[in-house]
Amino acid sequence: MSSESSLGSFVSRNKTAIIATVAAGTAAVGAFYYYRQLQETSGEGEEADNKSVSKKKKNKKKKNGSASKPKYPVKENGEPDLDHIEEATDNEKESYAVALKDKGNEYFKTKDFGNALKYYNHALAFKKDPVFYSNISACYVSLGQLDKVVENSTKALELKPDYGKALLRRASANESLENYADAMFDLSVLSLNGDFNGASIEPMLERNLNKQAMVVLKEKLGKNEVQQLPSDTSLASFFSIFPSETSLENFDENSEADKLLLNGLENIYRRSSEGYKVADESFEKAASLYKAKLNDSSKSADEALKQNAATAFEYNGIFKFLKNDPLGAHAEIEKAIELHPRVNSYIYMALIMADKGQADEYYQFFDKAIELDPKYAPIYYHKGQLYFITAQYEKSGKDFDKAKECDENNIFPYIQLACLAYRENKFEDCETLFSEARRKFPTAPEVPNFYAEILSDKGDLEAATKQFEIAKRLEEALEGIHVGVSPLVGKATLLARQPTVENFIEATKLLEEACEKDPRSEQAKVGLAQLKLQQEEMDEAIELFEQAAQLARTVDEKLQAITFAEAAKVQKRVRADPVACAKIEETLAAYRAQGLI
Repeated sequence: MSSESSLGSFVSRNKTAIIATVAAGTAAVGAFYYYRQLQETSGEGEEADNKSVSKKKKNKKKKNGSASKPKYPVKENGEPDLDHIEEATDNEKESYAVALKDKGNEYFKTKDFGNALKYYNHALAFKKDPVFYSNISACYVSLGQLDKVVENSTKALELKPDYGKALLRRASANESLENYADAMFDLSVLSLNGDFNGASIEPMLERNLNKQAMVVLKEKLGKNEVQQLPSDTSLASFFSIFPSETSLENFDENSEADKLLLNGLENIYRRSSEGYKVADESFEKAASLYKAKLNDSSKSADEALKQNAATAFEYNGIFKFLKNDPLGAHAEIEKAIELHPRVNSYIYMALIMADKGQADEYYQFFDKAIELDPKYAPIYYHKGQLYFITAQYEKSGKDFDKAKECDENNIFPYIQLACLAYRENKFEDCETLFSEARRKFPTAPEVPNFYAEILSDKGDLEAATKQFEIAKRLEEALEGIHVGVSPLVGKATLLARQPTVENFIEATKLLEEACEKDPRSEQAKVGLAQLKLQQEEMDEAIELFEQAAQLARTVDEKLQAITFAEAAKVQKRVRADPVACAKIEETLAAYRAQGLI
């Protein structure tokens, strides 16, 4: 459990708030019905604006028993005469246009789309009517010419921006053309206008959003972006499990590789942002130098060289793993094990196997680590973590107890045992274990930070807030990073769950502070982006979401951040549209008048 993961859950729960600009209105007919109607019925049936007029004309013809006679000027060959349009009066133009549209409808009903298009275009010669453009787009739907569907729906919308059927048809065509962002814009406007049932539009909107996010994700994955370290908070948490290793048994002061390796080790345990960067660079350079030495056929590798090289490969590998390069990590740590097996190498390899979902090999590497040092606490801690994640709580508890027994001065087994008790609904045991940890480690920010997580999950937000504040004070009093920005993110999350103006302002400040202190904290950026979005600071929100996507370690996390970014871009576009923006303001004013916001 962590406050950062809690914020991720908060954002996930509020995904709809990002997708939909304003709550959709209600209507009697769902979008699916209209979608079918737009493709299968006649132009006359679609366009309700002229439906009643057409019916009256047909009834009148039947009553009079008159023969079918064109209601528009025709040439000798029976084709419409468009040579004298300017001579017609406005009333005549209106009448001719409707008659030509009706003729087009007759052809549409018989699926003669070529003639239907011809007569709809003839109607346009007399009158620029959005209905006629909409009918033309309906023909192109049936002909499968989706670019023409978009073109003519757009012309209809230029004349009538809130034309629901044209918006829906253009959105459907754009989705088929893989123009998902354009489809989302139209669907957002439809939702805003309340033309269709929100329950029908929102699935279409989310489907296009997901497709757009996947397109962007594939582009990003294909660019081989520079791999970055995870957040300082994550790095501090990861390396805190292991005992510090700040010296080399076989150090050669004349060896540049040895110097770099030692520099890397020392910098890890300085618990600083700069230290982690220096360590990463030092291990990479050291590993390169050791490889050159090992490949030098003129010299035989002694045991000291192999041991130091193995240590460098091991640390270079785990940093690659932390930077989301599992293949590179596997290769480096495999070399380390070949040269000189160490307990940490087996633990790191186990973590790589777990990341790949290869649980059997995961346990095998732990068994090898235990063979080397059966009293090494990190082995049991990480094995316990796997059992915890897979809900094998009894086994998890045994391993955490073993980790605690092997190293009673490492705080994390104490905390995980308390969290495990909570997960098993043993609330009294959870409280007792946190009390034990608090007595054992009175100045450790980890205890109140994780206890706040439990309280938050239980719904005791006030008590959780106080614990995050304590964790923040303890963190500031210690040298180096321990829980990092977790208390800031955690408290901001709690404030966001209790929406008031004051809480909103404070949550924003906390997340801004978190981003400044830990610029690679994905969760801090996602949380701040969400708040910026609510403030309608769209550009900042989009930038933060995109930064979070770049920082995210897993594909799922990247996809989530990209999804938020693409949704924010649609909101920005909707806000920039004068007609849609006016509708938003009108809707918000109505909500305010009802006391809903």
